[in-house]
Amino acid sequence: MGIFRGLTRRKFMRGAAAGAGALAGSRLALGGRPARAQGFDPSILAPPNGRFNNVELSYFQDSNWLHAPLWLSPHFQEAAGVSISSREMYEGGDTVAKVLPQLLSRRPRFDFVQFPSLFFGAFAETGRLEPLDAYFDEYADAQEYLDWVMPAYGEFYTKWNGQRFGIMLDGDIHILHYRKQYFNDPELQRKFSQRFQRELEVPRTWPHFLECTQFFTEELSANGVYGTSMVVNPPNFGWGFWMDVAASKGVNYFEGENMTPGINSAGAVEALDMFKEIIAFGPPGSESMDLAQTIQRWQSGADVMSIWWIDMAEFTVQQQGLELAEDQGAAIVPGWEQADGSILHRAISLWCRTGAIPASLPEETKRAAFHFLYRMSHPSISNEIVADEYCGSDPFGASHYTDAAATLYTQPNPQRGTDNDLWSTNAGIFSTFERARDHLDGGLANVEVGYPQFYWEGTPEYADALGRNISKAVAGELTSQQALDEAAEEWTQIVQRLGIDSQRSQYQNFLDGARALGYQI
Repeated sequence: MGIFRGLTRRKFMRGAAAGAGALAGSRLALGGRPARAQGFDPSILAPPNGRFNNVELSYFQDSNWLHAPLWLSPHFQEAAGVSISSREMYEGGDTVAKVLPQLLSRRPRFDFVQFPSLFFGAFAETGRLEPLDAYFDEYADAQEYLDWVMPAYGEFYTKWNGQRFGIMLDGDIHILHYRKQYFNDPELQRKFSQRFQRELEVPRTWPHFLECTQFFTEELSANGVYGTSMVVNPPNFGWGFWMDVAASKGVNYFEGENMTPGINSAGAVEALDMFKEIIAFGPPGSESMDLAQTIQRWQSGADVMSIWWIDMAEFTVQQQGLELAEDQGAAIVPGWEQADGSILHRAISLWCRTGAIPASLPEETKRAAFHFLYRMSHPSISNEIVADEYCGSDPFGASHYTDAAATLYTQPNPQRGTDNDLWSTNAGIFSTFERARDHLDGGLANVEVGYPQFYWEGTPEYADALGRNISKAVAGELTSQQALDEAAEEWTQIVQRLGIDSQRSQYQNFLDGARALGYQI
């Protein structure tokens, strides 16, 4: 069983994925070719070297990414001569078990694969992913596209040892969600100001976040409302929510280039102490809160604040009544105040999704697969995709955060219709431009301070060791220092087992990307 099995959050919200089954041919799943939706322009899909000779592609995807390749398939076939013949879906926690054997085989069952980006480096390190730079060179708009992909994603989840092996398909980021009604309540404002000698406002630092959590819990818990719920379990993801606190304290996975763990530093311990204090003011069971519980609490209006992925706002709109949905606000994840009075924010880009192509395929198949991935990722297509509730992609390119993009969240997607069991609606996500704009503003603020997940060989082991020991600290089984020392010792053993030279070389990709973004590492 993969350590991330069953942990992806969209499965709790989007029932459409379940109807797709483990293996679905595109024509079967779609019930035939859907009529082209009004406004879709297929001319943007034309290949630079002429139409392909009706190449049919198979692909793998994790089961929560949903259906964009399927609804695009008829349009790509008409304009480019390339389409989807079948897809195979797997649980995100089974990524390595399902994808790696195919990459290592002579003839993989997929022509392209989509996978969570935290496995990108491990797959690239095998040498079995096709380098993509030569394919990009064939497209006149490629450099513009590469500049358009946000560096917080492109620097980490598409490049390896100076070459491009991946194409971004989904840009996950943590943000601070909050309920406006409580921050705008005059009586709560008066009480908070009287108690803390400061105005009640959306917190920008972790100490202020703790104050707000404590205040709201003590004022509202009698009514079943608490300050916040933090994800702790399953522990393989809880580490990522702690990392929002720790990275903004200056904590890095390893210190410098020598692979000495940095996760048990003084700053890391202070961050874990803060994490534990916040959780202590949570609802009953907060010490073992999981993904499903946190989203269910948010949807029911039981929490005032939530650190979660950006897409929670999207799919909770579909679940809540209009009044409760419109009460959602989005802001930057809190940080720590610096000596000069500035605030250092870090929001982790946890999960994300990359598309890649096996190196062992015939050249024409690789060219067709590249075309499909590239054009699907390109803003001319993905502007609509990220604003569609039946895709599963979040913004990863510059135009995804514009006013024009916000408008797309209020409209039907012209790329698809509603004539099959996989997607039953096509009316937009948000009811107003203002709500969509607020949603994107919150995401953009966090992408600009995005901190990458680890994504090289050993990722499952690193995640398990760190998350498991953080859970022990939250449960009171270990002190913060003891828990992080235990995790650091396990990390050292992982490095030694996998080979320090190999790990140092792979970690260099993280350092190169971080330094390109101006991080002091």
